[in-house]
Amino acid sequence: MAKSRKSKLSKAANARRNTKGGRKRMSASSFALKKQKKYRIDDLPHARNALARVGQHGTAVQKKAVRAAVVRKFPSLKKTGRKKA
Repeated sequence: MAKSRKSKLSKAANARRNTKGGRKRMSASSFALKKQKKYRIDDLPHARNALARVGQHGTAVQKKAVRAAVVRKFPSLKKTGRKKA
């Protein structure tokens, strides 16, 4: 049986960050859109989720900014060899 992946944070620490006050205390570098503190990218699961959410709800400018921030922080998420339709 394969072990499940754990993030660097414990469940309790992650829960504290998901509160309104917790998000306010997080540094701006933990977010893809720093001024608005949107799209949390402090760890790999949140970075993947940010890409998915901005793809659903973001503007073209936001999509570009989030993709750039995620790739800067997690180069392994960079897509290569994209096919153009």
